[in-house]
Amino acid sequence: MALDNVIRFPDAGREQAEWSERLRTLKASNDYLAKKLSSAWRLMLPEIDEELLTRGDLADERGQRQLYYGAHDVLRKNAARLENLLPAHWLRLFGETSRNAAQSKTAGLSGDVDDFDKLQLVDFGDVDEDLAVRAIASRLRDDCEDGLFAAGRRLAFLSGCPEESLPIAEVLADAFRATVAEVEFSAPARVEVLRAIGRQAATFLAPAIHAANTFLIDHDVLPKLRRNYVRPDAGKRQSRETQPDAGDVFALLQRLVGQAAGGGAPAAAMPAGASTASRFGQQDTSVSMTSMAMAMEAVTTSLNILQRSIPPTGDWVPTNVLREFRNSETGRSLGYLDAVTADIVATLFDFIFDDDAIADPIKALIGRIQIPVLKVAMADKTFFSSKAHPARRLLDGISRAAVRCGPNAGHDDPLYARVAEIIEHLQGELTQDTDLFQRLCGELDAFLDSQEAMADERAAEMAPLVAAEEKRQMATRAADQALAGWLAMPLPAVLTDLLAHEWRSLLVDCHLGGDNDAWTAAVGTVADLVASVQPQPDVRERRMLAAKLPMLVKRIHDALDRAQVPDSRRLALIDGLFSLHAAVLRGAAPEVAPAPPPPAPAEPEIASETIEQGDTSIDNICLVDTGAPSANESYDVTAEVAELKRGDWVEFLDADQGFLRYRLSWISPQRGILLFTNSQSPRALAVTPAALAVQLRRGDAAVVPVEPIFDRAVSRALESLKAA
Repeated sequence: MALDNVIRFPDAGREQAEWSERLRTLKASNDYLAKKLSSAWRLMLPEIDEELLTRGDLADERGQRQLYYGAHDVLRKNAARLENLLPAHWLRLFGETSRNAAQSKTAGLSGDVDDFDKLQLVDFGDVDEDLAVRAIASRLRDDCEDGLFAAGRRLAFLSGCPEESLPIAEVLADAFRATVAEVEFSAPARVEVLRAIGRQAATFLAPAIHAANTFLIDHDVLPKLRRNYVRPDAGKRQSRETQPDAGDVFALLQRLVGQAAGGGAPAAAMPAGASTASRFGQQDTSVSMTSMAMAMEAVTTSLNILQRSIPPTGDWVPTNVLREFRNSETGRSLGYLDAVTADIVATLFDFIFDDDAIADPIKALIGRIQIPVLKVAMADKTFFSSKAHPARRLLDGISRAAVRCGPNAGHDDPLYARVAEIIEHLQGELTQDTDLFQRLCGELDAFLDSQEAMADERAAEMAPLVAAEEKRQMATRAADQALAGWLAMPLPAVLTDLLAHEWRSLLVDCHLGGDNDAWTAAVGTVADLVASVQPQPDVRERRMLAAKLPMLVKRIHDALDRAQVPDSRRLALIDGLFSLHAAVLRGAAPEVAPAPPPPAPAEPEIASETIEQGDTSIDNICLVDTGAPSANESYDVTAEVAELKRGDWVEFLDADQGFLRYRLSWISPQRGILLFTNSQSPRALAVTPAALAVQLRRGDAAVVPVEPIFDRAVSRALESLKAA
């Protein structure tokens, strides 16, 4: 979550913060977030109050009206108290959670409300309250997923759990529950207030979560943590009303598979004797637990055999082995939900194999983990909706590798080799345990992060060279602007030649050296020199000019000395100026060249200059400044360029090798020059924003989409569903 496009490199060798410093930062961040929560809660309360009043007005039954009106009155009466209670409960519950970070959920959210038997052991009012609290956490996770994940990881790091992500959504939901519990609501009113909070929480807490992440980044807590992605059509995001909720993904994909099979449900064969109720997850007493266990064992054995049949090495052409499994006797005998899951996973792999943005070798690697992915999906349906799922995160890591490898990835690419090693390990483990995905995902992330660190190190070495070149360009532009007015005048040819070359170099040198006095003197000398070659019909004016000329000539000589002009060139210039001044002193008008016509609009031209220093080689790419309106640095910079940030990838057309991919590793703070590197290439590119805009428009460059492979497949599947 970068605040701007300026990348500040950390000091090399900076040591990790001491534990005591972490604790101080943790306390400061918690206090900061508590203040933000208090402000958000203060803004949320009037909305909840208004919602309760509206629901009371619309209620048909008297009891319902009294319920909503009573909750409205109690809420308004205790608004100030509630505002102070929420941050206090947040601090308390966060402290408890961080001290026991191994728990995936807080105690108030650990009940399994999907277990019918357990629901019978508690009061139904408590169940309604549990469901309302779970709804708060679910809505927060859906609408603020990336921000919550980042905050959870950063706060876990400060708490001493660097590999964990604290369940911030659950802690916030429990804090709301504890806050509302301290006010004298009736049990039904308390449930209605919690439900109203669930509908409003994401809207008002999102800025607080964003502010917390910004605070942590400013305090250097995991500043490079990136989990979110940018869709290729980021500028055309749909509204929440037209986007499916994360929890609906499985249902929508189920519809897609059913339509593809020609009916309203997947073509999944049912075990003999299975009732209609059993198809939807309820137990059928005619099917014994023993037969179910035997059926599951047969499925596992069949999947393991199929998994071993996938070649571990060589140029294996990716095929959808899940289709073969579904057509087998075991696959046809799957229960309803498992059959749906297998069909959905097979459909998603179909889309992955048809994705032209993925190189064939990468597709072959992904194809080898079809069975492990199916095992995980059958065991945990949240795989489809949660981007935090370990299997999904591993696929996201493969996406990152695919972006770096490009469409022409080969087996000798070190990134390909590392991904292949991880996938071979995963394929060899005949398990559906997500812990293995979690560990391998961590290994892949660590490897990719090390590649990014190498690119950052190279960028840190190259940045001074780019900054020096940028400074020279800025000095050149300043000199051109200072001389532009005089060069547009009709002047003698020798004077125009002097200003366009030696004097331009002199002004560039003064600007680079920061010598303001020398700059002012050089500009003043130009003004006097131009005035000295103008016709002087009056005798007195010619006499005054003659008195000034010796000092003016000395200033010109001093300037030529500073510019280190060779003697032969100096002699030619001085002789030419002497002839001009002699003509003016005689009262004659010196011959002048006509003023150049204004430049016509022209297609911008791109210039490339190689900067080399030791082993460092940078291609400096910019627009040629011809003076034409469309060929200068003010050329329209598209939003696509303006939105680029560190870590994004762009492919550039190379005359010899086709398109090559580079990572944006640094952005200059002065003119926004973009420095692109690739850990596999010794070459770097320094591109001005205007030049990149022209390259994108011409098709000589393209921003590489970074949407994860699995998400891209889901999006395509949902598009097919909408089109059906």
